[in-house]
Amino acid sequence: MLKNLRINKEIFTAILAHLQAVYPQEGCGLLAGLDGQVSHWYAVENSLHSPVAYHMEPTQQLQAMLAAEEESLTLLGVCHSHPTGPARPSQTDIKQAYYPDFVQIIVSLQNRVQPSVRGFYIVDGQVNEIPLLLE
Repeated sequence: MLKNLRINKEIFTAILAHLQAVYPQEGCGLLAGLDGQVSHWYAVENSLHSPVAYHMEPTQQLQAMLAAEEESLTLLGVCHSHPTGPARPSQTDIKQAYYPDFVQIIVSLQNRVQPSVRGFYIVDGQVNEIPLLLE
């Protein structure tokens, strides 16, 4: 597990743009890079089209995973938004944390002008925060 996750400001801007564009639905996507440095963001459609839950559209999720593999990148995490909730894992997020090696980034859009962003490892129901560093 990483001690922190570094995110390029341009990638971070792209993430926020996607999450704002699909608001009030939850937005989601995958993060890839090397050595804890996020270099790629793959926006994936939320097939639930819901403001309180997400499920990555399977074909797009697979395409993102294959694209990362073709670029010789490591999948580092999953990012999704909480349009009206805080930037912390919900009970559903904890139950559905299927990738224990992925950082789970949650972006709260309660304040759309200043979104709150936090990262977590979720392993066997245990939630541990990981620092996110914007570079």
